[in-house]
Amino acid sequence: MFITVYSFVAVLIFAYIYIASSSETKAVSDAQVKSRIDYLEEVYREQGEAAVLETLVEEDITEWFFIKNIYDDQGRVLAQNRRAMTEVTPRVFNHIRERIKTLPDARAPFQINYRLTDPAGQRKAYAYRGQVLTLRPGLNLYVGMDTSWSEKGFDMGFKALWGGGVLVIVLGLFAGMIINNEVSRSVQGLMQVFDAVKEGDLKARAKLRHSGDEFDALAQRVNETLDRMEKTMGNLKYAGDAIAHDLRTPLSRLRSKLEVSLYDVEKDPSQAPDVIEKALAETDQLLRTFQTVFSMSRLQAAGQAPDQKPFDATALAMDMCELFEILAEDKGLEFTSEIDKGVTAFGNRDFLAQALANLLDNAIKYTQTGGITLRLRVNSRQEVEFSVTDTGQGVPEADRARITQRFVRLENSRSLPGVGLGLSMVEAVAVAHRGRLTIDEGPGVYKDQGPGLRTALVLPPYGG
Repeated sequence: MFITVYSFVAVLIFAYIYIASSSETKAVSDAQVKSRIDYLEEVYREQGEAAVLETLVEEDITEWFFIKNIYDDQGRVLAQNRRAMTEVTPRVFNHIRERIKTLPDARAPFQINYRLTDPAGQRKAYAYRGQVLTLRPGLNLYVGMDTSWSEKGFDMGFKALWGGGVLVIVLGLFAGMIINNEVSRSVQGLMQVFDAVKEGDLKARAKLRHSGDEFDALAQRVNETLDRMEKTMGNLKYAGDAIAHDLRTPLSRLRSKLEVSLYDVEKDPSQAPDVIEKALAETDQLLRTFQTVFSMSRLQAAGQAPDQKPFDATALAMDMCELFEILAEDKGLEFTSEIDKGVTAFGNRDFLAQALANLLDNAIKYTQTGGITLRLRVNSRQEVEFSVTDTGQGVPEADRARITQRFVRLENSRSLPGVGLGLSMVEAVAVAHRGRLTIDEGPGVYKDQGPGLRTALVLPPYGG
């Protein structure tokens, strides 16, 4: 296809050059011939026929590009320059006379092409573009300009075109074979990677040549996708193992309590309600764990939060304050808020409310003394920022990247209730809203506690 298009374009370009050059050559030749005929016509009017005949002979040296002659209706040449003597035969004059009869205008330019054998025995081609002027009835003046040099140039151009065309085809085929082999090799490498992945080898990766071309970019993108797929599969495996591990203890405890309740009921039926109530609490915790995992999976599968629309972020923050202020006071903590008025955000209000609830619940859970502050503001980048700051024990900087992973719990939090999904859920909600979760150090040490923790759910600017 490339060779066909290239050859077609080359032919069009050469054809344009040929037509333009030919037209220009004809225009120049016609102008030159006309100027000489006009000059001879002026000589004829002012000095007569004899002066014209004499001029033809005398200007032979300077008129080497032209052939000039005067002949009658019978084809007899009355006068001509030397070049016409050597290059124009009676047969050519007859041809000129016949062409004049067919022209609507005797002064119209026309082309004559013929071949002659020179005294050396070589066959030569001649091309003259000329005009005929009838000085008087029976006396015709013909002036023609040699254009064989341009014809030879066009012939050489055609030969060069054919030679170049053959070279283009050969080089195009050679380049096509190289490109085809290169493309086939690159595609074959990717196909081998896909076959390996299909067989279950998630470690397979495309080989990078570091050439910077499109195939390298594609291979890099495939490798990044496979890395993410491997990480996702690892997370799923880890999540499954973690769920199984975390559920083993409450399920075993639930089973033990049910066995004990069965024994106690046999001995004292009044103990059964307490044991069953505790078993129901354990069951609710299991259901909440599953519900959280399912919600996160739905967000990550969709790539974005569903049913997003503008909502009153200020009202959401106020609702969170009313709900968690009571829980903080029950634990003896001070709950404060700094909420900007009239803030509007874009997203799924229910998911964001759940994320804020997780942040506030964690803050209350891990804070023993001091207080908690909920803030809502529009930061310098016009982003909507919900932040929760507490005076609890805080999280070491080295562990802050880990606590957003599923089922990760630090050693100092093992004794507290939970399964390690709170911050994972918050980060999933943030990503689903094209936002982010930031975790920083809190306000510092407060009554031998601290340095506390600051978590912020940041949403993109809302331009509505």
